[in-house]
Amino acid sequence: MVRNTLAVAARIDRQLIGDRRFLALAIFLPLFIFYLFKVFIRTLPVALLTNPQELYIMITAFIIHFTSYVLCLIVIVRERRDETLIRMFVNNFSRTEVVLGYLLGYASLATLQAILIMLEVNLLFQLSYGFGLMLSLFVVMWTLSLISIALGIMVSNLARTEAQIFPFIPLFILTTIFISGLILPLSSLPWSVRWLSYLIPFTYAQMLIKPMIAENSGLFSHLSQFGVLILYGLLLLFLSSMTLKQRE
Repeated sequence: MVRNTLAVAARIDRQLIGDRRFLALAIFLPLFIFYLFKVFIRTLPVALLTNPQELYIMITAFIIHFTSYVLCLIVIVRERRDETLIRMFVNNFSRTEVVLGYLLGYASLATLQAILIMLEVNLLFQLSYGFGLMLSLFVVMWTLSLISIALGIMVSNLARTEAQIFPFIPLFILTTIFISGLILPLSSLPWSVRWLSYLIPFTYAQMLIKPMIAENSGLFSHLSQFGVLILYGLLLLFLSSMTLKQRE
């Protein structure tokens, strides 16, 4: 199992290095989006920003979450179209090996994205948080990016072409913005829609990030919430593996 998983991950890494255009977009597009956010936020009246540094971190987490999800979603559908998945199954790769291989392969790109965006937000906004808190926030966002990859794999299992994935992109963006706690607290939402928020990965990330910032405390003070995020990711990996079809 380990050998096949590493083989899939190595192929993904070679593919990423060989596709320089995709790699450049994956690295620099999130940085550009965050720069646009910086320009936008500077035009807002100061009175509207009750806790600006928390907002900067939450938007950072959302951008990492969004880009990891979308880029993985597109690539997985493309691989299905090119019958790469079928060839792996013909060579006796299991669904679990394929999913874990994709996760491990894209983890390097997700790590690089998270590092660069965290450096950019600190550079642009001069955050006052200490190294310990920044490191803890990075760990949470890196974990969120891996969960986003698993989510992209699972959603891609519902699509067969690039055209079919487009409805999942605005659905992902709008539901995350409106009902995950990014803008409004979950307690202010009616239960008729609040229950949907617990299906969204970002809900569990913001439940962890906001208390860390409010208390200026590291990850070790919030291990129970972090455990919930990890369990959600494991469940998503399981669902991704179960919904991956070996034959179209």
